[in-house]
Amino acid sequence: MKKIMRVKDIVLMNITAVLSLRWLPIAAAYGASAPLLWVIAASVFFIPLGLVATELATAWPQEGGVYIWVKQAFGERIGFLTAWFYWTNSFFFYPALLTFIVITIAFLFNPALATSKVYVCSSLLISLWSITILNFKSMRVLKWLANCSGILGILLPGLIIILLAVVAVVFWQIPIPTDYSLAKLWPDFSTKSNIAFLATLMFSMAGIELTPTLAGETENPRKTFPRALFISAVLVVVTYIIGTVALTLMIAPEHIGAASGVMDALKLITAKLHVPFITPLVGLMLALSGIGCASVWLVVPIKMLLESCKGGILPKAFSKTNAEGMPRNAIIIQSLAVTIIVLATAFLTSVNSFYELMVLMATITYFIPYLVLFLAFIKLRVAHPHHARPYKVPGGNFGAWVIAAIGFCAVAMAIILPFVIPPQDIKTAHDILLYRIEIGCGPIFFAVLGYLIYYFYSRKRRRFFGF
Repeated sequence: MKKIMRVKDIVLMNITAVLSLRWLPIAAAYGASAPLLWVIAASVFFIPLGLVATELATAWPQEGGVYIWVKQAFGERIGFLTAWFYWTNSFFFYPALLTFIVITIAFLFNPALATSKVYVCSSLLISLWSITILNFKSMRVLKWLANCSGILGILLPGLIIILLAVVAVVFWQIPIPTDYSLAKLWPDFSTKSNIAFLATLMFSMAGIELTPTLAGETENPRKTFPRALFISAVLVVVTYIIGTVALTLMIAPEHIGAASGVMDALKLITAKLHVPFITPLVGLMLALSGIGCASVWLVVPIKMLLESCKGGILPKAFSKTNAEGMPRNAIIIQSLAVTIIVLATAFLTSVNSFYELMVLMATITYFIPYLVLFLAFIKLRVAHPHHARPYKVPGGNFGAWVIAAIGFCAVAMAIILPFVIPPQDIKTAHDILLYRIEIGCGPIFFAVLGYLIYYFYSRKRRRFFGF
């Protein structure tokens, strides 16, 4: 397999997979306390995840990433189920991401289309299958898309937002509409919504462990991954914090909170600063970032799952690759599953309802493998203490336990909170029960399905070998 991925490529792929400017107005709505909320989310989740992923990626740099690490710790079955959850998470994450893309594009032409279920559903399916066909080509296409979207679709529009804030405050001397007094800097954790919001911020930082899945295509992975993961982590956290502060310097949090998303917030800001031409320009960039992120999330979880299926857990037709080495059949099956989910949920009351449901289901499904990952990290430290680790989490075994415990507890909280604290617009007991059933059924269904697939595979293998 040709080694085409270098530090720059891994960094830009991490940025494309993790960093999304759509989270900035959501965070900025919390005003002066938003930067500290980002710091807390990074401290309890993103930093522990980055440290753990870096150690494991250098110790076991084989293609497969999280699957390889969990398999080393707990065996093939748990490894397969972890990869399975990564893959099935995309069934929910993908519609949410594509909804963001098509709504962003709608703002460039006719903002009213953003609330049209017919437009959103049809555009979403067209985007889905266009990206699917595009990724039949090769890893070079994925690399090119990630590089373009990372630079032009994320870093550049992020820089534009920050520069707008600098110009507005320093040169135009527009009064800062956000109260940055000392009392406002500390988040109010007496309200349930602020506690639940931490889970949202954690989800916005998820994904930095994905790129080790591509170790087979990476030059010198033992050196490449530590450098790339460190650079990526710094860029992600700094961009989120500075970008959020930039928005609050230009527009009041209550106005940001009234916006339905990043395009609404940009429209308000550019109108206030009398530079409305910037909105469609940034909109095009954000659409590009969504396409790049969709490509990464289309291919990488599938590659992880295929690594777990080399023993024959899934049919050979599923694992078959085309002449370019891309898992064409698996990509098609994934896109068909997403299509069914999109059509099945197209009858929800609004586009926002669909988007919020997909994000919540993706959050719960996606965080489950993290619980196993942090446990696997500790198990490998205990079971393989002398295994070569070019990078180690600082602090010896005590430091490793502390970091893993912090990450594990944060992830457990992120899974539990959506059940305990429903959205503020869901008030009646009937609606709360229905909400909990909706966000719980998807993960439970795929967990049972994954277990049954492995169960029948293991029975078949035992019969074949006579035990």
